[in-house]
Amino acid sequence: MDPITKRTLTRLLIHGYLWRKRWAARGDMPVADRIICRTARMLLDIYRPGKLTVLSGFLVPAELLHLYGAAPMFIEHLAGMMASAGYAGRALGHAESAGYSRDGCSFHRTTLGAWLGGYLPRFKLVTATSHLCDLQNQTLEELADRMGAPYVLLDVPQENSPAAVEYLAGQLAALEETLADLSGTQATPADWERIFSVSNETRELMIRVNELRRGRPSPLYGREAFTLALEALLMMGTPFLRDCYRDLVAEIDNPRGNEGDNGERAQRFRIIWLLAYPYFPGNFIDRLENELGVHAVAEELGNVYWTPLDAARPHHSLAVKMLQNPNLGPVTNRIALIERLVREYDADGVLQFSHWGCRQGCGGVRPIADSLRRLDVPFLDLDGDCVDSRNYSEGQTHTRLEGFVEVMEKRRGVNRQVLSMDGLFLGIDIGSLSGKAVVIDAAGRILFREVILTGASSRRAAAKLKEMVFDGNGFGRRIRTCVATGYGREAVDFADEQVTEITCHARGMAHLVHSVGTIIDIGGQDTKAIAVDKEGAVQRFAMNDKCAAGTGRFLEMMAQALEIDIEDMGRRALQAKRSATISSLCMVFAESEVVSLIAEGRPVEEICRGICESIASRTVSMLGKVGRNGNIAMSGGVAKNVGVVRALERALGVRLDIPADPQVVGALGAALIARERRGSPVA
Repeated sequence: MDPITKRTLTRLLIHGYLWRKRWAARGDMPVADRIICRTARMLLDIYRPGKLTVLSGFLVPAELLHLYGAAPMFIEHLAGMMASAGYAGRALGHAESAGYSRDGCSFHRTTLGAWLGGYLPRFKLVTATSHLCDLQNQTLEELADRMGAPYVLLDVPQENSPAAVEYLAGQLAALEETLADLSGTQATPADWERIFSVSNETRELMIRVNELRRGRPSPLYGREAFTLALEALLMMGTPFLRDCYRDLVAEIDNPRGNEGDNGERAQRFRIIWLLAYPYFPGNFIDRLENELGVHAVAEELGNVYWTPLDAARPHHSLAVKMLQNPNLGPVTNRIALIERLVREYDADGVLQFSHWGCRQGCGGVRPIADSLRRLDVPFLDLDGDCVDSRNYSEGQTHTRLEGFVEVMEKRRGVNRQVLSMDGLFLGIDIGSLSGKAVVIDAAGRILFREVILTGASSRRAAAKLKEMVFDGNGFGRRIRTCVATGYGREAVDFADEQVTEITCHARGMAHLVHSVGTIIDIGGQDTKAIAVDKEGAVQRFAMNDKCAAGTGRFLEMMAQALEIDIEDMGRRALQAKRSATISSLCMVFAESEVVSLIAEGRPVEEICRGICESIASRTVSMLGKVGRNGNIAMSGGVAKNVGVVRALERALGVRLDIPADPQVVGALGAALIARERRGSPVA
């Protein structure tokens, strides 16, 4: 092996997986660490001369590979290890330099880039399956071609039927023939019995672990539990894995001193996790678990779905196992599993981490959301990437997570009651473009409101609003409680509490608009659709992704391209009898379209109307994710743009309820929430 590759691999193992704090007690290494370290050692095995090395996807049955003494490596495990160690960026760079698009799944692009960068050896066999992931088999076929290695594709039918079992069993038999030829050996019935016996024992132990995780508090949760279940797939059929799970059952069934880590107070909310976890450094999992107290007590990919294996008909038995995967076939299979997990684990909510590029996983979001809505179970579809940190938006992710927590808190019945007290209450909303402050009295009457430009510093904007409230208006120590909201809420160092703008806009709008059921909020850098109950509590919400198209920032850029004042855009849009088509969903490309339309001589009024209708189209699509219920109200600075408002009303077929000052709805909601909190006067 090339010295550079060996040095890189050694750093990957030491810094990424093998160097863990718990190693201090070498004689009593926790089971989780032992399994993780074995996975890292298996990575080393693929470099050993003379080994039958196999590169595959994680859905290829590992029992067949271990039957022939192979050194297997799943591309999903390899990419996850590289991401955890901080090496995925290098591999992704190699793939992109070679012309591979960033649109594909980063698990597969990382593995492809690792080969292109010279980090991987030539495997003696490459094999894949066709189910659940269409990019996996394409990536592995490409790698097999580049390595000059034989490639075997297991074509898995989309139904579990006797004919499908026969078809898949024949392919598994052919894969075994390839393994036998490469290894120079032939497995006996006794070998099959040994492998399947160990696999079945492990299966029972995995089921037991999942049963123990239902306890309160759950003794094993989150990414650690998911990683163990995923890595177990690589070792199924090995005595090592069986023994580890035996020890794991003993470890969590008879805990000693775990209360500090997994105590009831720390586990505020129990959720079901869908799809995979992020593995790149600096992701949000620590904040989710340690600060927000949200713990995933079960995962759909950690579910033991297969029946015991039968050594009398090994190929048919493995085929049945593959076809029993609930992610195979119609999405109703996934939904049935998710609903069962919610009931069995008494979950407060469900979170899907919609990994970029995973069409199979992300394609089922809408029917899953509809199903959970009928069950009144909070659901969060969180966009992100498991491997590529460039697809991570920290601010928006934290807002969505905190909004999810607030929805679960409300569903649990943690109701806030208005306190009977004198004094005033302050709400501060620091957005990307403007900062807002609202002061109310105990009766909810607005005594003061102010809107300023945020500028380059959220902290300076907060300080300016504080000065205006406390000094400029003489409220002084009469302010009893302050709640901050907006993207810059953490910069409001004098606030007693921080609440997401999702909850604050819902509360503020319910206070201003009678019978509001749905809220459209279009601010400087994002768009939200919020469904609320009659008390103004959030039931569901959706936000735009990282793209700012359809927001206030989008309107600013379009006004600059047209060389008009943004305040004039709405008025000029109303003057047009028809609209110019703005087809692009990307803000940058939309600006190019506007420039082209100007060059073609299209009237500015028609372009303005096209811009407004483009925003309306994106907003209506987002509204479909939460549903329309009751009156529809609009908040945010864009609600002052009459062109956008009229375009939305035409698209929705209803009149929108818009408060007199839609920009301060969030700050008002924050002040109303402040009224519900006990506290000393703000200094």
